[in-house]
Amino acid sequence: MEHLLGKYATTDDGCHEGTAEFEIRRGIVEGPNLLCILGAPKEAGPGQEAYEAKCTQKSQVHLGTITFDLSPKPDSLKITLPETADWITLYPCK
Repeated sequence: MEHLLGKYATTDDGCHEGTAEFEIRRGIVEGPNLLCILGAPKEAGPGQEAYEAKCTQKSQVHLGTITFDLSPKPDSLKITLPETADWITLYPCK
């Protein structure tokens, strides 16, 4: 998890002031109207990490798995939240 810590944006412009949309801290993923508390690691596919998660999004609580896909490119990662099948691409702030 240590290698994921930091601030991220959904655009690859280097996170200019006000564009950092996500922050990954130890056991926490925070984003726009989103707060996820990470639990135990879960089995994941090649190049992925997955964790049990409790996510609160716009006052709705979702329990499930949060998955990080580290394989697309070295300068980005993808994340999927519980109860969604959509991947969000995140770019580290520089």
